[in-house]
Amino acid sequence: MLLYFVRHGETYNNVEAVFPRDDTELTENGKRQALETGKYLKGIKFDYVFSSPIPRVQNTLKIMGFEKYTTDALLRDVDTGDLTGKKMSDIAAMDPEWYATFQDGVENRYNVEKFSSVKKRMDKFTSSISDRGYQRVLIGTHLEPIRAMFSIATLTEGMPLTKLEIGNCSISVFSLHENTVELKGFNWYPLENYTDSKNKSFN
Repeated sequence: MLLYFVRHGETYNNVEAVFPRDDTELTENGKRQALETGKYLKGIKFDYVFSSPIPRVQNTLKIMGFEKYTTDALLRDVDTGDLTGKKMSDIAAMDPEWYATFQDGVENRYNVEKFSSVKKRMDKFTSSISDRGYQRVLIGTHLEPIRAMFSIATLTEGMPLTKLEIGNCSISVFSLHENTVELKGFNWYPLENYTDSKNKSFN
């Protein structure tokens, strides 16, 4: 089974460098990204489409041309706790090591969801679809769940994962066979989008 993970399009919270709220909307650029990536994905026959329940992902899939999908709470964004809605630069100025709070063994200063929790969610999701006989599955989600899939596939842990850039509307492909996940392609998106160098914001 091949799992095509696609991140949502650029949002206003991405542009503003704010820890995202669930109700943040796609920018015009984000809608364009979805259209361009959708042109590629529409050429692939998917047996099933899953989506995060958060609107920015569902809207991305709809713009891509996928009107029918099943939402799954396991694919939701990472819970940023007390950081939600705050500017990243303000938190970084106050606490330069803020990102470490997502890691196990580090004090949870902001009530955020641990990265290990996101990995457990993704393990549970892949296990839930592993025996359904699908060949290709499209999955709309967020940055941290895709990083979690990378971690599961490559056994990479800790802070090095924070350097993984996953562009808005980029595609990352994993194979799933008997609950074993392998990385097949990472952070790819249509050539039209490679001119955008601003896809570095958190979620």
